[in-house]
Amino acid sequence: MDELTSIEGQVAVVTGGTAGMGEAACIRFGAAGAKVAVIGRTPEKGDAVVKRITDAGGEAMFVKAECADETEVKAATKTILDTWGRADILVNTAGGFFDAPALEDVTADGMRENYDWNVIAKFLITRELVPTMKANKYGRIVNISSVAGRTASAGSIEYSTNEAAIIGMTRRLARELAPFGITVNAIAPGLVLTPRVLRHPPEVLETRAKAIPVGRLGKPEELAHGIWYLCTPGAAFTTGSVLDINGGAWTG
Repeated sequence: MDELTSIEGQVAVVTGGTAGMGEAACIRFGAAGAKVAVIGRTPEKGDAVVKRITDAGGEAMFVKAECADETEVKAATKTILDTWGRADILVNTAGGFFDAPALEDVTADGMRENYDWNVIAKFLITRELVPTMKANKYGRIVNISSVAGRTASAGSIEYSTNEAAIIGMTRRLARELAPFGITVNAIAPGLVLTPRVLRHPPEVLETRAKAIPVGRLGKPEELAHGIWYLCTPGAAFTTGSVLDINGGAWTG
């Protein structure tokens, strides 16, 4: 089964790798023997993730970048490719959500900022790393979207619109890159216990948990497990798909 599940020795690049789902994915990849490039904005958090991986016997490095900034993304990918020579796996977790204002309070600048943070950030690094994947005729790309991109019941108009755009981009890239041995998939999580979510008062989280059929919020490690599967050699026939990990909150 190793030929289906092993990612040992592969280079895994994770944006937003310093917390939440991104951090959990980095730890999972490191434990599986991949070399992990942890991309984020905060060196202290990134170094802590790298230490967790290296203390367990893995190999990792932190690369500082704002993923919506084209210049910083180009510099970050150059550092990774200069160090390890290739990228086999790209997981785009960088992004997030704001509060949900009424339509009348949404500004054009707010729409653009959210689009940059959630969509452009994924596009930029994907564009930079796809050439090395094409050259190696192998690649695994996973974009983190949201249940908000599947149904209009969650998130602000900015967030729901952009999470749906991520799914559209994923499906388009899947068709374009399939002939090169590159798969592109998305994951649409429900509410997960990330640091951003944990800022909400406990009573709010309890109410939200009761609305989920399994009766609780998701764990970052559960998302990392789904990410890991989509990045294995055995997922070669899975592309253009959206994996819903939401505790049954949406089953459309």
